[in-house]
Amino acid sequence: MFPTVSHIVQYFTGVFINLPFKTFGLFVALAFLAAGLFINIDLTQKYKQNKILKTKIKIYKNKHKKIYNYIFIVFSYYFLFFKGIHAFNNYNEFSYDTLSFIFSSEGSIYGGIIGLFLSLIYIVYFYYYSINKKEEIIERDVMPNDITSNLLLVTSISGLIGAKFFHQLENWDDFVSDPFNQLFSGGGLTFYGGLIFGSISVIYYVKRFNINSSTIADIMAGPLMLAYAIGRIGCHMSGDGDWGIQNTNTKPHFLEFIPDWLWAYNYPNNVIRLGVKIQDCTDPLGIYCYKLPYSVYPTAIYESIICLILFLILWNLRKKIKISGTLFSIYLIFNGFERFFIEKIRVNNKIYYDYTQAEIISFMLIIIGFISIFVLHLRNNKRKI
Repeated sequence: MFPTVSHIVQYFTGVFINLPFKTFGLFVALAFLAAGLFINIDLTQKYKQNKILKTKIKIYKNKHKKIYNYIFIVFSYYFLFFKGIHAFNNYNEFSYDTLSFIFSSEGSIYGGIIGLFLSLIYIVYFYYYSINKKEEIIERDVMPNDITSNLLLVTSISGLIGAKFFHQLENWDDFVSDPFNQLFSGGGLTFYGGLIFGSISVIYYVKRFNINSSTIADIMAGPLMLAYAIGRIGCHMSGDGDWGIQNTNTKPHFLEFIPDWLWAYNYPNNVIRLGVKIQDCTDPLGIYCYKLPYSVYPTAIYESIICLILFLILWNLRKKIKISGTLFSIYLIFNGFERFFIEKIRVNNKIYYDYTQAEIISFMLIIIGFISIFVLHLRNNKRKI
């Protein structure tokens, strides 16, 4: 396993450099980049097909800042130096759990003072520079693919909030016992929370560009499936706990061609440090020295393979489906079936009778997907009459 990016670098170079990045975070970043690439491609194609038009936005040049803008600047400078200098002085602690370190109350008072001083210099400079400047309003054309980066930003922030929120609901006892660390730890994310919050935020955001919600949903369908597949590779490679139940079955003869770790795996050096201690551990940090005492189904890699295939299907269907919104409905059905059945061999908390949160939501997504397709085709047939 590769709990951190440093371990990946060591594997390929033989040199260990203590970097403050987890492997899962790296793959999340790669997932967003890959999704952004395909979103950009589809937005461009939809524009050429006149399904999405360019819009005009107003840009305010030399706009005078409000008091809350100055407050934000002061806070940002203070926080950056308060945490930055503390991180420099306590680098090992910072690299071990970056998010918990950032959101803790610890920091450098001297760094905070430096940040306040620099923020005041910036505010005074900007104020005297702009006080005699006349505000101007400039209109600029925005092409559909110009909003790709903003879409990713909106999706990532809202998705992170939703993923955290749903994880706390799924693990309520853990949240109640330690709410702060549960909210601001680097782990603990639930995909469906991110999907729901992210979808709502994107639909709200694109309204300002006069993009139909069903059109943007179709555009996001394939890239969402691809991003999930890449993210799951990160889950597997880091060993973040998204694995399956114990696998005591012998590998079937017809699967002899696949490597043993694809059938059952014990996740040595997993990032959450779960299991029994590894004797003679060679981890340079000396902390990722645990493996499961038994082998489990590596469900994260199963999901990754399945979702890559489903992405290719969705990407191929996007040019063949004519009714807007249908592709995203198919995505919901694909996603629902994939997750519902993988839950049967995956470790997760049961929250209602013998069902997990993911099973309940995935079943609802399947129903919503089929109903949406029926309603969309019914409306389309009525328009033709």
